[in-house]
Amino acid sequence: MHDAARIGYAQARVQARLGDRPSEPFWRELEAGREFPHLVDRVRASALAEAVSALAGDVGVHALEARLRHHWAEACEEVASWYPASSHEAMRWLQWLPLLPALAWLAQDKPSQPWMDEDPVLGPIAAATDPEERAARLGESGLAPLAPAFASGDDLASAWHRLWRDRWPAIDTRALRRLDQSIGCLLPGVGGGAGPAFDALVDAAATDTLRLFRRHVCSPVAGVCLLVLLWLDHLRLRAALVGARLFGAAEAA
Repeated sequence: MHDAARIGYAQARVQARLGDRPSEPFWRELEAGREFPHLVDRVRASALAEAVSALAGDVGVHALEARLRHHWAEACEEVASWYPASSHEAMRWLQWLPLLPALAWLAQDKPSQPWMDEDPVLGPIAAATDPEERAARLGESGLAPLAPAFASGDDLASAWHRLWRDRWPAIDTRALRRLDQSIGCLLPGVGGGAGPAFDALVDAAATDTLRLFRRHVCSPVAGVCLLVLLWLDHLRLRAALVGARLFGAAEAA
């Protein structure tokens, strides 16, 4: 398929996916929920059903988080596949966002946690017995570009962010710079992960990203915009489900 035809195909797909995103009433209901099994059933009846596929009502938090990370990675791969190859790296690099806090933990030579050992990406890194070996194993994974920052003790979220900018396709960089601001505010560990201030960041990022999506729907910028919006959905879904699983009530993202 030629690039022009692929862009046309992608345009139809991203518009359809945007239309499938849950509505604000869905999120309000989910975030006000108290019973985890009920929330899972509610998600299964939505466009986010794949995120909770095969989850049992008594699933542990770590297994739940692993499923959500896998769903997010699948979304990045799927959206990237709709576009020409020049856009793939930028879109696929987004899949590593949920792993940044764990990598920062391991970079500080802290002991591995059991859930890290079971993760297909983190497991080999976590099993290493010293920081140098951990950095070497990171260099053998899909996260290899982060290995220098990991080894030197640099902030991994900032390093991820720089590497994401390096992967931008040669398209409208002004629009991507706008998206870059939203991504920067919503990186793991930036600005906290709950409370009114974070909610305001999510709302502002969604509004700005939707505006950019509509302006650039005929370019790969729209695909990156869609992934930013899906990342915001991931954050809200994770907060609601993990909050309900841990405390019997969903907490706001």
